[in-house]
Amino acid sequence: MADAPFEQLVFSGGGTRCFWHGGFLDTVRRPLDLKPQRVSGVSGGALSAACFIGDRDEKLLEVMGAAFDRRDVNVSIDWDEFDENGLTPHQQMYREVVRDTLDKEAIAAICDGPVFEVLLAHPPHSHFAKLTTFPMMAAYMADLAIRSTPHVIFPGRLGADQELVDARQAARDGKLVDLICNAAVIPPVFNLQGWNGRKVIDGGMTSKAPMPSDNRGRTLVLLTRKFRNLPEHKDRVYVEPSEAVPADKIDFTDRGKIVATWDAGVADGETFLRAYGAAAHLVEGNSSQAPVDPA
Repeated sequence: MADAPFEQLVFSGGGTRCFWHGGFLDTVRRPLDLKPQRVSGVSGGALSAACFIGDRDEKLLEVMGAAFDRRDVNVSIDWDEFDENGLTPHQQMYREVVRDTLDKEAIAAICDGPVFEVLLAHPPHSHFAKLTTFPMMAAYMADLAIRSTPHVIFPGRLGADQELVDARQAARDGKLVDLICNAAVIPPVFNLQGWNGRKVIDGGMTSKAPMPSDNRGRTLVLLTRKFRNLPEHKDRVYVEPSEAVPADKIDFTDRGKIVATWDAGVADGETFLRAYGAAAHLVEGNSSQAPVDPA
């Protein structure tokens, strides 16, 4: 484990379940000397990735926890709030949390950090963007139920497409907060945003684990839920929570759940290190044996 074992780090989405990322990485980052050359993220995982690079994981937990302490319900409570955000306050709250967490120092670290890409998805018809998200969501849910793999395909067959956006350039252009918020637009409840003139929907509807565009080398893929069919790939380690995490995906009212989800990530990180260490020891003792995948 003395040699940095992963050249790429991929963050799945999952709303507040992404606090599992923070606890897991807080545990394994230093023992693994985790310094990836390329990082990619989707949906809430885009914020996890930014906080990993900018070293703001713990700050995100505190800022979002404080925001949740001020909220009792997940729906808009008055006309002004409804007029600005629609049915829920999530978009406004999320933008405020992202803005307050990623300070100037964190954004500077992202500008100068590893390659960092964020996945955005686009609905098939820009003129009827919100309307077309209903079949996209149905296709996405069907994919999770039937195929149960991080690499989603059904929405793409209905015309949704995707792009990996250079988050370092967005940070240099002063648009990183916009990019991260665009990555987490959950249809059809949220108001659709735009990026470079195109409507955007949550990238997780087209992939739960987007590989970097220059995809090469050993990759650690961090998920936030369990799948029945994890891909087998010689250069990838898919890591999922050992059990369903306490956080509800879009519950923005309960600090305790995101803290418990962080703690679950810590516990799973400790298990991962034990498994990874045992695998490394086994390989060192028998150089003819292939490495054991800790996933």
